[in-house]
Amino acid sequence: MPELPEVTTTVNGLNEVLPNLTIRDVWTDYFLRTTHKRLDTIKNEKYFKNFKKQIIGEKVKVVERRGKNILIHSSHNKTILIHMKMTGHLLYGKYNFDGKIWKSKEKFLSDPFNQFIHFVVGFSNGKQLAFSDMRKFAKVILFKTDERDELSDIKNLGPEPLNGLSLEVFKKQLSKRPNKKIKTVLIDQEILAGIGNIYSDEILWTVGIHPERLVKNIENDEFKKMYDAMKKVLKKGVEMGGDSMSDYRNIYGKKGNFQNSHKAYRRTGQNCLKPGCKGKIIRKIIGGRSAHFCSIHQK
Repeated sequence: MPELPEVTTTVNGLNEVLPNLTIRDVWTDYFLRTTHKRLDTIKNEKYFKNFKKQIIGEKVKVVERRGKNILIHSSHNKTILIHMKMTGHLLYGKYNFDGKIWKSKEKFLSDPFNQFIHFVVGFSNGKQLAFSDMRKFAKVILFKTDERDELSDIKNLGPEPLNGLSLEVFKKQLSKRPNKKIKTVLIDQEILAGIGNIYSDEILWTVGIHPERLVKNIENDEFKKMYDAMKKVLKKGVEMGGDSMSDYRNIYGKKGNFQNSHKAYRRTGQNCLKPGCKGKIIRKIIGGRSAHFCSIHQK
């Protein structure tokens, strides 16, 4: 699932191309292609028809990230929320629909991960924002911008790790789950917004903390090290354009590069890269999620 660096990369890209464009058309086949037909998303045909009616003619103002959510703010107090979920990513370019599938002369469409188009927004410049979502888990809704703080997708999110978060607040947030394992708490979106499996593994490897350590057993100096590592790892993820170990691509269909700097995530069975450490990376399911960590130096 795209995490903070991937969503930030997408939002940064969208802010370069979408502001001041007017939405001319909207298309989806979600309600034909998925059994996940929630009544409050475009996966429901009735909801989508109303969504389309309200959004056509709107002018994009700015795009924002909150947690793992993409918020496309438009005129007249309307915001489109897109959560890319497990396998979704947004692509910007020129497409045409042949009655069955969306086609494009853009070179990036040759990438198989960019071919699962299930949602398209057409703009006044003749280009489209296309949503490729292989497993069709993504969420797209429309809400009134001034009601965002009451939206269930937003109101329960914890603070943003890179938006002025202090060490004191970081420690306070994690300490809300004293009897939980640190891996589980780091990816809890009500504690901190945006961190998932990839970056939690990399943060814990960096500071040498075992993912099963209970929060109440973490020392003050370790909180500081973890806080610094979190900032460093997430910023590096953004600088490298996100992680494309799996299916994530930026709006131009290109891979990020963070997967080339993994120290723990998906390195199962490989030697630990910490200088002088003779451990190997092992994988274990913790709280229903996979964790990758060193068998020696993470304690």
